[in-house]
Amino acid sequence: MTARPPVSAQRSAWLRTAVPAPETPVLSDTLRTRALVVGAGYAGLNAALRLVEAGHDVAVVEAEAPGFGGSGRNGGQVIAGLKHDPQTLVSIFGEEQGGRLIAFAGGAAEETFALIRKYDLDCDADQCGWLQPAVDDATLRLVRRRAEAWAGSTGGRARLVDAAETERLTGSTFYRGGWIDPRGGQLQPLSYARELARIVITGGGRVYSQSRASAIRREGDGWITTVNGHEVRSDSVLVCANGYADGLLPTLTRSLIPASSVMVSTVPLPEAVRATVLPARLPVSDARRLMNYIRLDREGRLLIGARGSFGLHEPESDFRALHRAALQVFPQIEGVDWQDAWGGLFCLTADFLPHLHNPEPGLYALAGCNGRGVAILSQLGRVLGAAVADGTLSRSPLPVSDIRPIPLHGFRRAGLESVLLWYRLLDRFHV
Repeated sequence: MTARPPVSAQRSAWLRTAVPAPETPVLSDTLRTRALVVGAGYAGLNAALRLVEAGHDVAVVEAEAPGFGGSGRNGGQVIAGLKHDPQTLVSIFGEEQGGRLIAFAGGAAEETFALIRKYDLDCDADQCGWLQPAVDDATLRLVRRRAEAWAGSTGGRARLVDAAETERLTGSTFYRGGWIDPRGGQLQPLSYARELARIVITGGGRVYSQSRASAIRREGDGWITTVNGHEVRSDSVLVCANGYADGLLPTLTRSLIPASSVMVSTVPLPEAVRATVLPARLPVSDARRLMNYIRLDREGRLLIGARGSFGLHEPESDFRALHRAALQVFPQIEGVDWQDAWGGLFCLTADFLPHLHNPEPGLYALAGCNGRGVAILSQLGRVLGAAVADGTLSRSPLPVSDIRPIPLHGFRRAGLESVLLWYRLLDRFHV
């Protein structure tokens, strides 16, 4: 089993403002369940909820607490689509499969908001749209192509905005223009995870915290998972731990590159300043290779995040860089105090797509948010839960793939650090 990556202490605005966590016991005895989900993030909890909806007995085991990992530490931006635009998805998967995936990914944000409304989840959800602005001519060309590429999926509602309108929407002269995707929006990410856990429990599912899965083995037609030293017997196991899988499935671990994402937040902005910062209240993710994502929370804190390192930790220098970036975009916040700084892990895949695996009967794995996890992993979790309930993955919009470890995986992180530095240079010189 690989060593668990270090976990940074959370000094998080999300912890300050999240709804209370539901009561989740520690697994302290043997257990029998029809389906066992490993990981209480968006994918695992949505899979469990879908199984509960289908009347299946399901248990979720989480090494820490629901939303502890990337699901409770991200920017809370609910973005439609994938890293790849539609034409690239068609070139990878072909017209039929690619078309299904485009429709699914394009609708993932709206489906996530629909689920939140259905269950009345208390997570500050706001389907207000999402703005991707450009910082130079190169990224302006990119956002124009992207808006055109997704226009069909938005029913013609996506629109380009020029520099003047972008300034009006953001309160910043930093941007050159951009596009608005009306399908997107924002939420309180930790509240969303905690609320998903609550409705799984309310529906009859079991959710365990401080319950680390350490081994999985097949026995007869079922599976035995070791959790806190106890045996959990199940017909199926769904591994949904993403960047926190801890080598539970070694080949899966070697197929993913965990990376850190870092965020900082101010104290609630004074009213006079708040009126000039993101006045349209749209969440923003710029179009650079190494973007900044920015938003306000319900109490008026300014939050800004970015890709961290591949060293799986969050040095203070990363947080200071975010302070500088925020002042570059919003010089009017000069003198406002910074309150929190935190980070977490997300997972990259070699092809920048999420991966769905079914290596043996009854064993499933879902991983690889590539920085777009809120909507896509929520909906893929529901796809996985439905497939386990039905006994087939044939209708999955994302093809089931073999687990393919990345060659020289142990050396890949160091190489990616060099790529990260190169991307920073390209972004700095507007290449």
